[in-house]
Amino acid sequence: MICSRSRLSRALAALATAFTVTPPAPAHAGDVTVFVALPTPADNWARGYGAALTSTWFRVLTFEGEAARVPGETPEAGMTSFTASAFLSPPIGGLIPYGGVGVGLFRQTLGSESDLGRLRALVLGVKLRLKDLIVLKGEYRRLELSGDPLLPMDSRVSFGAGIAF
Repeated sequence: MICSRSRLSRALAALATAFTVTPPAPAHAGDVTVFVALPTPADNWARGYGAALTSTWFRVLTFEGEAARVPGETPEAGMTSFTASAFLSPPIGGLIPYGGVGVGLFRQTLGSESDLGRLRALVLGVKLRLKDLIVLKGEYRRLELSGDPLLPMDSRVSFGAGIAF
């Protein structure tokens, strides 16, 4: 009888161990990053800057809101843009490649002239998470500005850093 209780206890312990659920790795809801932007054609634009807030859903879908400011080569020129984007972003360890599309608004100024229009973006990038807190990112955006913008901007490369939450 003692022997069968011992076997039963061991069997129950083995069964409990087999069905013990290990907690999943922490899933991050998103991040906030700041970045430096290098637009093209470079002869029209100086180095810009911006910030982005992302929200990740189901570990592979990311939605982003971004604001960017790019001054022109001359002091009276510049462009401000606001973009909402959706990305596929499958994580590979701490590395997160992503790609998708964005739509938004832009406002360009050139002296006393001003132009307000819509923009579309094709976005490809990669993020690197360090110690589950720091985020580094590099990104390429192919841009299409509506109408006849005051100064053309075809694409933008950006590099940034931020905090995951």
